[in-house]
Amino acid sequence: MQKLTQVFVIGGLLRFLIPSLIPSVVQALGSTVELSTPINSYKSLQEAFYYLQQGIDLYDGGVNHHPPLLVIILSVFQSLPFKEVWFNLVYTLCDLFIAWKLIQINRWYNFYSAKRYGKKNERFSDDIIASFYLFNPLIVLTNLAHSTIVFTWVFLMESIYQVIFTGNVPRSMIALGISTYLSFNSVYLLPPIIAFAHAMTPTNIHRVYIEGFAIYFAAVALLIMSSFTCTSSWNFLDQCYLTNILLKKITPNVGLWWYIFTEMFDFFTPFYLGLFNIYTLVYVIPITIRLFQFRSNKKLGDSFLAIVLVYIWLSFTKSYPTIGDLGFGLSILPIFKVTIFPYCRYTYVIGLTMLISLLLFPIFYYCWIVLGTGNSNFFYSISLIWGVVHVLIILDLLWGKLVYDYSLDNKIEDVHKLNLAQI
Repeated sequence: MQKLTQVFVIGGLLRFLIPSLIPSVVQALGSTVELSTPINSYKSLQEAFYYLQQGIDLYDGGVNHHPPLLVIILSVFQSLPFKEVWFNLVYTLCDLFIAWKLIQINRWYNFYSAKRYGKKNERFSDDIIASFYLFNPLIVLTNLAHSTIVFTWVFLMESIYQVIFTGNVPRSMIALGISTYLSFNSVYLLPPIIAFAHAMTPTNIHRVYIEGFAIYFAAVALLIMSSFTCTSSWNFLDQCYLTNILLKKITPNVGLWWYIFTEMFDFFTPFYLGLFNIYTLVYVIPITIRLFQFRSNKKLGDSFLAIVLVYIWLSFTKSYPTIGDLGFGLSILPIFKVTIFPYCRYTYVIGLTMLISLLLFPIFYYCWIVLGTGNSNFFYSISLIWGVVHVLIILDLLWGKLVYDYSLDNKIEDVHKLNLAQI
């Protein structure tokens, strides 16, 4: 059996057998604030299934925050015998699908980079790339918790894949539209993915932008209208999307929003809600522009890296993040083995900081909620450190890209001998 096949078999069995043999694992992990939020909770999805079966409004009571079409489609498995086994299979197949897409993208990126820069790239093998995703603890735990963020990742990867391998902007935008429908924050990935399509597709530039934006918004509008048709109500807009924007459910998570708005005076809340949402958006455009890949300049820029950095930024600034969000971004980074990683400077520091944060998250939460010997400041302090991890990763990757571009521009073989400084 080939190594890649072994990785897929072991990774798949890990995701399928553990929740099938020990069903309580799903409930236990789905109750942890590090892996589950009101927006992607498997518990609230089960509640939505019950509402649907009883003919109750899906959004009555404000428990369910999943889009109507997702609830309706997944309710098919809910009606089958051994329903939990079917859900385990669906989540397993989703992760295997993402891992396979990552392998394809890794092959393309390193072949493309070697052709683009005139350097031979020794990329990670397919089995290693698959292992970085399938055996990433943050991804495995997210999958076992049955977080619905997994479905968002599926369509996000499909959107990127369509740009690379088919050059089909309409398909890419439809996939991104579905991803946005499932998780509101995917809308912020529209600029970098459109920029990526600009660099990758040979079609007319104006057609890429006009067609891309038009099809994306048409896809989102069609999904919203279909949801209205199914529910005969617009309540899902408030529960699924405005809850993200306005932070209507203040519950502890690994993000920065919940604690600040817990302590905030009501008078200032609207101002800071606007400020936080603007803050989420404000860095998306600069990252996209700085790494924009012009067709006329074949060596500078990296629009694919821009997508990854924007995603990590969203993991840092979104209102309801989980540790799986960063885990997904980290699983893509091995693709940059040759072009960026050799020039990063703080990999060891970032790794240790992230490990310490992950260890202290459950400890401080337990001290606060169960023992009562701590308070929310304990847990939030680790959330801040977790945010620092995101910032360090973004800065280090940007620095690595700038150093790599500098070495190419000046034809420097061993750039490590230079004492470069950030300005």
